[in-house]
Amino acid sequence: MVGCVAGRLAGIAFGGSQMLAMELIPAIRARMAQLDGERRSPLASGQRAALWRAQQYAARINHTLEDLRRYCLESLKPRRFLDVQDENDYLRGYREGFQSVLTEIRRIETGGPRR
Repeated sequence: MVGCVAGRLAGIAFGGSQMLAMELIPAIRARMAQLDGERRSPLASGQRAALWRAQQYAARINHTLEDLRRYCLESLKPRRFLDVQDENDYLRGYREGFQSVLTEIRRIETGGPRR
């Protein structure tokens, strides 16, 4: 098992496509900690829910960043018809939570600075 992880981590140096999603867990937890320090609101609750789901998905040893990206994108697809003006704060926060994970994935892939 350790050899498998080391082999996948070695993929980071050669394009990063095999980087494990669990490498993103500290960034997800940091964002959740920021939310814990903010006032409770439906928006923050939605963000927290999305971040928690993304963290649980990322924790699986066989999930790569690309797998996590697909999971987030799938989670952002509308399940039923809902106009933007009808979106409540919780759903907006849920969408923003997954979008923040996608932003962090992109930052890692491009080698951008940590926010």
